[in-house]
Amino acid sequence: MITIEFDRVGLRFGEKALFSDLTVKITSGKVTAVSGINGSGKTTFLLLAAKLIMPDEGEVAVREAGAALKKESYRSRLAMVRPEWSIYPHLTAEENLRFFLGLRGVFLGSCEIAALFRRVGLGAGESDGCCAEKLSTGMRQRVKLAILLASGADVWLLDEPGANLDPEGVGIVLEESRRAAAAGRLVMLATNDPREEAAADEAIHLPWSEAGISKGNG
Repeated sequence: MITIEFDRVGLRFGEKALFSDLTVKITSGKVTAVSGINGSGKTTFLLLAAKLIMPDEGEVAVREAGAALKKESYRSRLAMVRPEWSIYPHLTAEENLRFFLGLRGVFLGSCEIAALFRRVGLGAGESDGCCAEKLSTGMRQRVKLAILLASGADVWLLDEPGANLDPEGVGIVLEESRRAAAAGRLVMLATNDPREEAAADEAIHLPWSEAGISKGNG
């Protein structure tokens, strides 16, 4: 079991205290939503969980079976999807998939890739017939989801994963998140979408308070 533990975490940006005395534990095998209005710190929470930024106070610890995961080991098992992450516009969806998976040492055959794109709702013409710049924003989001699914990562940190997706696409994200959690992965969704929060096993509400975590309906 992998856990991400925030122990009395504090973080400031200039004069503003974004987090203060934040103590919470996220565990694998669950879907956890991080909810709050824009500006409440959802993305920053994920960046802290990814150990891409460090708190001003307290500690963020990542452990497996009680033992601390070293930074390099953790990074190799982590996948983070953010709206700012762009695929390459002059490559096709398949070329983007092969490139990003190749960075992780993952190589798939053509049949596996075709099945993966069908799984996220991309047809053959959308996946290999044109450059990514000609795909809609929602289709590009599905390409990112395909890369995530094939990455083999044990920790998923997803920032607004349903953004720019139609209801079918949001349903795919939630179904795949549930499947990943059932397989023992740690899944966090930063969201202000009530549908995504309701589908989670638990939710962390920002701004943080001692009553800031609740059980979901997932």
